[in-house]
Amino acid sequence: MLQNMKQTFTPAPAILQRAQVGTQMEKGKIANIVVAVLVGWLAIVSQYIVILPVIMIQVIQAVAQNGPEAKVNVNMTDPSLMPLMLGSFIMPIISLLLYVKFTEKRNVRSMGFVKEKAVPDYLLGMVIAFVMFSACVGICLATGAMTFDGYVLNGQYGMLALLFAGFLVQGMGEEVVCRGFLLTSVGSKSGALIGTLVNSLLFGALHLGNSGVTFFSVANIVLFGVLMSLVVLKTNSIWMAGAIHSVWNFVQGNFYGILVSGNDAGPSVFRCTSVGGMEWLNGGSFGMEGGAATTLVQIVVIAVILFMKPRKAD
Repeated sequence: MLQNMKQTFTPAPAILQRAQVGTQMEKGKIANIVVAVLVGWLAIVSQYIVILPVIMIQVIQAVAQNGPEAKVNVNMTDPSLMPLMLGSFIMPIISLLLYVKFTEKRNVRSMGFVKEKAVPDYLLGMVIAFVMFSACVGICLATGAMTFDGYVLNGQYGMLALLFAGFLVQGMGEEVVCRGFLLTSVGSKSGALIGTLVNSLLFGALHLGNSGVTFFSVANIVLFGVLMSLVVLKTNSIWMAGAIHSVWNFVQGNFYGILVSGNDAGPSVFRCTSVGGMEWLNGGSFGMEGGAATTLVQIVVIAVILFMKPRKAD
């Protein structure tokens, strides 16, 4: 496996070579690691351009109803606001596409937005995510760490559709920040291994403020970042990783009814309940991503990916 890992990172994968060549040809400038991480953070923060108007409307309504001394309780974890929160990830996508084009002066192909096999990659990624998360649930059900409570949707099909669309944006948004930008930018300058470590650690850091967070849950999130990085490096494309990320989150929260990184994702098709005393396996209040079931599944998938041959450069 170590030999396969070495071959994954050296020589530079085609997607990183694409970023290097594009920048050199157009005389762009790839930032150092510190600046790249800062740009990534700012891209994530840009989603508040969409969210802040909603907060302001809530404040104005509260003041109008109760006067200037009104106490406003803005709850951005309210499940009814989930579609907006998820859709706001369109801003990191737009901001980084513009940054890469005008500052690093490379095209979107160098971020993994390629036409070749885009649709089959995306569809396969959706299937992989469903199988992966179902395997996590299966482990917990088989060991008694989780109970299956049955169908609970009760006709909320419209909201479910909105959440699915929202997760398609959110998953791709985080992939653009961490893999499409950080992996390719840092990796093209400092190597694939450093690019993978930097983007995965930032990805883990993005979840530090989530409800129920533990060291184990953050470690699992970082491991997921490594997995997604390997997918991008092997396929030279962001489509499969974006699909895996999006559907993983949707299936977790809105199919099986499990907390998504500590957050209630709203209505779900089914409901699964974590059993107390088995948090080490089921993740407890953080959700499945905080438990060993997810760790095991991710390690197996990473091992499989490492043995795959990288896609040939275009």
